[in-house]
Amino acid sequence: MATNRDEQIVQALASQGKIGAAQIAAAQELAERAGKSVVAALVQGGYVTTNEIAEVAESLGEDAEATGEPSSPHEPAAAKGQEGPARAGHRSPRTLRPTKTSLANYRVDPDALREVPKVVAEEHKVLPLTVSDQRLLVAMADKSDVFAVDAVRARTGRRVEAVEVEEAELMAAIDEYYKVQAQSLVSTTATTKDIEGIVRLDAGEDLGIGVDKAIVDMIDEGPVVRIVTSLLREAIRQRASDIHIEPGPEVFKVRYRVDGQLLQQTTLDMDLHPGVVSRIKILAECDISEGRLPQDGRFSTTVDDAVIDLRVSTLPTFWGEKVVLRLLDRSRVLVSLSQLGFSTDTLRDFERLIRMSQGMILVTGPTGSGKSTTLYSALHAINDETRNITTVEDPIEYEVSGINQTQVLPRIDLTFSLALRHILRQDPDVILVGESRDLETAEMAFRASLTGHLVLTTLHTNDAPSAATRLIDIGIAPYIIASSVIGVLAQRLVRRVCPHCRETCTATDMELERLQLTPEQASKIQFHKGRGCSRCRNTGFSGRVAVYELMVMNQELRDSIAAGANSSVLRQIALRTGMKSLRYDGLLKINQGITSASEVIRVSFAGDDF
Repeated sequence: MATNRDEQIVQALASQGKIGAAQIAAAQELAERAGKSVVAALVQGGYVTTNEIAEVAESLGEDAEATGEPSSPHEPAAAKGQEGPARAGHRSPRTLRPTKTSLANYRVDPDALREVPKVVAEEHKVLPLTVSDQRLLVAMADKSDVFAVDAVRARTGRRVEAVEVEEAELMAAIDEYYKVQAQSLVSTTATTKDIEGIVRLDAGEDLGIGVDKAIVDMIDEGPVVRIVTSLLREAIRQRASDIHIEPGPEVFKVRYRVDGQLLQQTTLDMDLHPGVVSRIKILAECDISEGRLPQDGRFSTTVDDAVIDLRVSTLPTFWGEKVVLRLLDRSRVLVSLSQLGFSTDTLRDFERLIRMSQGMILVTGPTGSGKSTTLYSALHAINDETRNITTVEDPIEYEVSGINQTQVLPRIDLTFSLALRHILRQDPDVILVGESRDLETAEMAFRASLTGHLVLTTLHTNDAPSAATRLIDIGIAPYIIASSVIGVLAQRLVRRVCPHCRETCTATDMELERLQLTPEQASKIQFHKGRGCSRCRNTGFSGRVAVYELMVMNQELRDSIAAGANSSVLRQIALRTGMKSLRYDGLLKINQGITSASEVIRVSFAGDDF
């Protein structure tokens, strides 16, 4: 609905001949359809500029002061005929208004716009103008709005300074500048050479037969290529593990998962969505003509000299296809086991296990819990000239010198079980199986561990003791599990407290209850949290570290597994015989200032006892 102020501005523009009845009608229709003000719609439609609106707004303000008429319906003028302090040049506090400036006096820095997403700018009526390391200058309709200032400060981690402008001018400028920002992302000025200088696409470009040439032309246009390129570059810069492309009725959102948390990156017009999705599907060697069924694919790119493998998954939704890309940086440097966050006792026991000549070691945890990093670090620790180490993976996440790595290729029937069958003929000492996801693969892995090989593999379970019951569910006989498994390592990833703004704190009663701590036990632990700063984007966290529990097999556990004991019984035995739980390891890291109580609670589950 148009405000009184909007109507005044529209009437003034019409009286000056800058817009006519047709333009006003078109803007009103656009405003009603998009939920915008009429003034903002006039700018979006290209009928007027923000500078013209600023000039009109200023002239209206001057006229109101000269006539004594209110410049806002919420600020009544003095009663007619009354002379008071305001008329005498001494305005009362009630009638004194701060002077509002015009956006024409400022240059909007694109770097500042990137600090505040459009949805936040529109919600809080804030337009970022300039940015420095510690300061963000913004334009606001009401700079006394402390909630808006706090929201922007929390989002950016910077001190916020504000100048006040007319709301109509501000909202029109927000719409215009963010539109320009989106257009710059898809600028058609980029040449093929420009794109290739940023990203080299290694996947084949054969589209097959029956694809509409118009679609191909759209996919190969500079804007679409530039969008995909920009999204990949920014994801790598932010250390994102996943990119989510999510369609909506008018725009599609792009979100990155950074340190385990999804963060909105940008929104783009839905007109670009089919081209972006099709471009990604071509690179991943998916069928671009099929949008009704989910598809999976992969491709590799080189971004700023870093080789990135991407796993692509598409899913049909109500508004179109959602795409998720998992990023795997093959150029990442392997870290040693001592750098992964193991406690001294757990590290000693795990290093002893990986140096055994035979048996099976299981690493468990949900997707994205760091299992592959732990396994690669373990292989790196035992990799020398005396061992033949072979892996079968999907995909190969790290390239390790001195290790024979095999990539599963289902499309040519090269499966985990088939690769394992042939690896056993290669005289291996150590075998890594990326995941024991079915009975055939698990049986081959156990057969290898029973015939004089050390086998490392992964499972998806809540904790270490549950691995045995999970294998029984798959179809492995309990007596085989009892005789083959030598250790199970469960792990989760928690966010690290930012070292630049870390401070001590007191745990809440709720946190103590969730951590199962008495006040006496809590008094022996020093709790920490991140205050929030520009280094961590005011989140209080920077990076991630794993918490572990290691169940080393002993005779009591073997007998219980062979007898068919459930995971609760196995857990009690393991804790009684020396296993430290995930929660216990988390408390150690809380006390050391590595993570926070909220993070340990987030990754713990109800059955996790000390």
